[in-house]
Amino acid sequence: MARELNRELFTGRGFVANEGTAQVAPAVRPEEMRALNLHVESLSKRMKEFESRVETMHTKVEDLVVQNKQRFERVQSHFQRQTEIMQSGMTDVHNKIAQVVSRLNERKISEGVVKEMVDRHAAVVQSFETRFQQFQKVMSDQELQLMHARSELKEALHELSKLKKL
Repeated sequence: MARELNRELFTGRGFVANEGTAQVAPAVRPEEMRALNLHVESLSKRMKEFESRVETMHTKVEDLVVQNKQRFERVQSHFQRQTEIMQSGMTDVHNKIAQVVSRLNERKISEGVVKEMVDRHAAVVQSFETRFQQFQKVMSDQELQLMHARSELKEALHELSKLKKL
């Protein structure tokens, strides 16, 4: 026997109107009532099983949510640590770049000072060479004059000695 609900219970056909009052006609037989009871009990058991499954699923979902939340927090903290490490690394790089730039600037300044000193030294050496050349020229002129004076003096002495002999 198939289990079916009596549709007349829900459509109102099982009620008979009698002189303005409504009376319920016994439209349901006891076998149908037992079958309906068995069907309701079966549905009730299925409903309890479904509720327990839903509760189990709900518990599993809550566990998964907690696990996912923990994983997310771990990943988030990992990202935060990586971000902090990266930021400190970038700060170190910026500081080192600033140090290198300042050293380059200091080196350029010192190179400029050294270049000025070399240029001044070159100018002093050049003026010294010019003066030395002038001095050599004057000295060679004076040597020539001295040699000329010696030769004239020798000649004069030679003529004096000739005159003394005579």
